[in-house]
Amino acid sequence: MICPWINTSPSLVKGITIINDLDDTRFEQFLRRIISKLKLQSGEIFTQDEQLKLERIFNIDQEKIVLSIKTIMYLFKRLLKYIFMPIDLKNDLKFLGLNEEKSEFIVKVWSAETRATLNDLGSEFTESSQDSLQFSWKLNAELSSEHCKKSKIPKAYLTLFKSKDTTEMELTHPELYSIFLQFESIQNELDNMI
Repeated sequence: MICPWINTSPSLVKGITIINDLDDTRFEQFLRRIISKLKLQSGEIFTQDEQLKLERIFNIDQEKIVLSIKTIMYLFKRLLKYIFMPIDLKNDLKFLGLNEEKSEFIVKVWSAETRATLNDLGSEFTESSQDSLQFSWKLNAELSSEHCKKSKIPKAYLTLFKSKDTTEMELTHPELYSIFLQFESIQNELDNMI
């Protein structure tokens, strides 16, 4: 099995080994702190004092703490560039050498971060799309002319507004009905996707 989203290296393998040895009860909090700082893109993930506390909590030296932090950062930077099914991601992480518990923690935190990002994107889309397209309409009828004394041709006039652009259309009944059928077809496709 190959993981095309990440290149394995000796330092990655060593970092994963260190991560597997970290205490499971404190790992999720450690992981969430790294990811939150990674998102903010601020300088240091942990201060020097915090690193000393982590050394005591996890009972490892500073070099291993730094390597585990860098490994998690590298993994998440790679994860955020791809779309995964959670089960596939978990299998990939286990293939890389992470144990079951650490893989589950990483998938859990990754899922929460991805969900938050997608929700933010969705809210930006709906906020921007609320005022994106508006329209008005009116009906007129040509009653007669010199050429056709007893004709009556109903027409719909649609005006579409989108920010600074305005489009006006004049449609006969068959043209309007054709557009209606196309919109109905689009709506049915959307309903089937949901």
